[in-house]
Amino acid sequence: MLEMRKSSSLARAHDTASSDVTEVLLGVLRSIEPYEACILEAERDGDLEVAAFLRELRRQDIVRAREATRLLKRSLEKANVAVVEIGEAHVELSVGS
Repeated sequence: MLEMRKSSSLARAHDTASSDVTEVLLGVLRSIEPYEACILEAERDGDLEVAAFLRELRRQDIVRAREATRLLKRSLEKANVAVVEIGEAHVELSVGS
């Protein structure tokens, strides 16, 4: 029974850390949304230097968003494996009890 408590505590800690990481990565994905309106506004105001700067920021965020997407996918794939492994460990512990 003690082993089951340890594994469930570790699983909760892992879930909390995973959700924090997921939120940060999703934040990267959300960060590219507001650029288009700001770029258009800068162009409308005739401030091409600001528009170019914002385009460069958007480009860099798109690169980060692609990497965040890759890492999220990898994290989700690992989480699915971890759930199966925890489930199998739980079954093994239950059978042994």
